[in-house]
Amino acid sequence: MVKSTRFVIADVFTEKRFCGNQLAVFTGAAGLDTATMQDIAREMNYSETTFVLPPESEGDFRLRIFTPAREMPFAGHPVVGSAFVVVSEQLKEWGGAVTPVALETKVGVINVEVSTEAGHAGRTTMTQPLPKVMSGFNDISALANALAIDESGIADTVLPIEVIYNGITVMIVPAKSLEVIRSIRPKTSEFEDIAASVNAETVLIFTTETVFPASHSHSRVFAPGAGVGEDPATGSANGPLGYYLARHGLVKPNNGSFSIVSEQGFEMKRPSMLYVEVGFEADGRQVNKVLVGGDVVIAGKGELLLD
Repeated sequence: MVKSTRFVIADVFTEKRFCGNQLAVFTGAAGLDTATMQDIAREMNYSETTFVLPPESEGDFRLRIFTPAREMPFAGHPVVGSAFVVVSEQLKEWGGAVTPVALETKVGVINVEVSTEAGHAGRTTMTQPLPKVMSGFNDISALANALAIDESGIADTVLPIEVIYNGITVMIVPAKSLEVIRSIRPKTSEFEDIAASVNAETVLIFTTETVFPASHSHSRVFAPGAGVGEDPATGSANGPLGYYLARHGLVKPNNGSFSIVSEQGFEMKRPSMLYVEVGFEADGRQVNKVLVGGDVVIAGKGELLLD
């Protein structure tokens, strides 16, 4: 008899089906070994595929996250999307207006809250590991060349390029306009070398010029270190982006914290909206909270056959 395993396809960080970032969530992954999970992720060929497993410590579930190339210790849209699927598929009993889901990952337990007040799973928000600036990057000429843009497209912002770690490492690169963002055409080899030189698994290039007036940033994200080209919605990178925007005075505080609306994926025809909240200690220097959330839509369900 041929074995099989069930999955749910979720579009993450969007209210509209076929937008946002695609995610395949295998809801009953107990019994699958690592090699099979990697084969499945390569077969699905989304930026990430997740596997929901019984917990090993204090979480509700254990979550393993794979790109088509390798396993990831942590990633944003897979955590948000998987928690939403856990709740929408009623793998955990609902908790009233908000249903909490604790997911064990390789960087520790990630707490996620899924809105359930309207009788269905809704806006889903994760608490991220706190970001830390690891280093900077000063060779603007080399980076601009690797992105196939003019050096002024970065330099004119008079903002630093920073490498930030929050479980995975992201390089944050400012750009002066939407025109610059839209013109990016990464040169694979040069771009991969720059990312590797600072141990960045993802590179986020952003501008404060946006499509929607209520947004604070518009970005594109590439993940050469994870075997992914461009990513339409990257929760793990947008947490550090919110931290960067707050620290450099690009957004104003509201009741002691910073609320950021981030656009991504528009150039891939998969528009995504991410909602980031960043909080600091009373001295305004030490970050004490990073929340990243958004909407999720179920796009499909299926069964994958196994040998």
